[in-house]
Amino acid sequence: MPEISVIIPAYNEERRLPSTLNSVYEFLTKYEKDFEILVVDDGSIDHTVDIVEEFSKNHNNIRLLSYLPNKGKGYAVKHGILAAKGDVLLINDADGSSPIEELVRLTAAIDNSADVAIGSRAKPDDSRVVKALAYRKLIGNTFNLIVQSLLLPGIYDTQCGFKMFKRNVARDIFSVAHLDGFGFDVEVLYIARIRNYKIVEIPINWTNVEGSKVNLFFDSPKMFIDVLNVVVSKWLGKYKSERGTNK
Repeated sequence: MPEISVIIPAYNEERRLPSTLNSVYEFLTKYEKDFEILVVDDGSIDHTVDIVEEFSKNHNNIRLLSYLPNKGKGYAVKHGILAAKGDVLLINDADGSSPIEELVRLTAAIDNSADVAIGSRAKPDDSRVVKALAYRKLIGNTFNLIVQSLLLPGIYDTQCGFKMFKRNVARDIFSVAHLDGFGFDVEVLYIARIRNYKIVEIPINWTNVEGSKVNLFFDSPKMFIDVLNVVVSKWLGKYKSERGTNK
């Protein structure tokens, strides 16, 4: 059984995925831990599947999970989480915007009793470098203010695609989560909080990579609706904790 599973959700990522696969694989082979890399193809219509299959011919411990049609990032991540075999599970975006080396910081948090460790582009830390487009940063900060006020006070960045979970914790959380879109992060972290799992937010280096699948003008309203969906589910008790009192 691998010690760590890296889950990479991918939708039409033929251009950005190759460099990410290379960097992740190269780092993990030197990390001195048994690993697997799961690429979850979310119904791509380009050559994403071909790229992963070709890469796996010359690299061990690569698994491809693929399905049709496209169902959304939240669905892809959940699909990968429930199939992963590692002791700890890392969600890593296909664009490689979060350097895989930051895995060390998240692992240290898990080793120090965290159940969930999340990379953050917004938590104050002068030693970290975040290269984000100004308008995306503004919209992201506005979204976070809404999320903090309604559901997750104290978490600066719910949307960074670099998150680590203990395996049993991830399976518990994602077995309850139901959002398939980009707003799934909010739901997952909210479930973690009300189930009294320890969440640690870690400032990380991050660089914007062109080709984002998030269309801020079309997807932002959908993400806001996702947040409202979580709020309603909270009121209806759908996330009732088996580990503590619902908050």
